[in-house]
Amino acid sequence: MKNLIRFFASRKRKSVCVAVAWCAVVACLFPACASRSQFQKGYERGASDTVKRQYWILQDIQKRETAGQSKPRLSLYRMPVEPDPSATVKTVPYEITIPIYE
Repeated sequence: MKNLIRFFASRKRKSVCVAVAWCAVVACLFPACASRSQFQKGYERGASDTVKRQYWILQDIQKRETAGQSKPRLSLYRMPVEPDPSATVKTVPYEITIPIYE
């Protein structure tokens, strides 16, 4: 009889442990759902902030053009590239042109 009581007592303990574990899992999942929506809200706010920045950049560019300010000046810089004498593959000298807007 004592063994039977121990069996039910331990089974009851196991069921209590399982119930506590499920409560812990559920308690962990609810904040995850809330943080997901908070993450989504933050993402949307950041995206709208990017759109606003792009809008104001475009407005500043259009103001600059209508105000008669000078447009950026293009300067081309030429750089000669000499072949490496110790390289196994032989190349010919050539020139690179780098455009710089000032």
